[in-house]
Amino acid sequence: MDIWSRIFTYSSAAFGAILLVIVLIVLSNAEGGILTVESLQHMEGSLTSFYNFILPFVYIWMALGLFIFGRFLMRMFKK
Repeated sequence: MDIWSRIFTYSSAAFGAILLVIVLIVLSNAEGGILTVESLQHMEGSLTSFYNFILPFVYIWMALGLFIFGRFLMRMFKK
């Protein structure tokens, strides 16, 4: 496994862990077992801030994935 694949794999695991924590935080705000928009309105600012913070990292992660996929296709059809 080269460095680009390793970075993509570890960053995928990190994004998965981060999203799992966010989902657990959101689900802990369910009132009576029901998750509604009203029960999440007090988290709107922090969730929007988190989205704006993580978005550049997601774009870099997607570009890296496309690079790895393109390299795979080039190696596959080059033979």
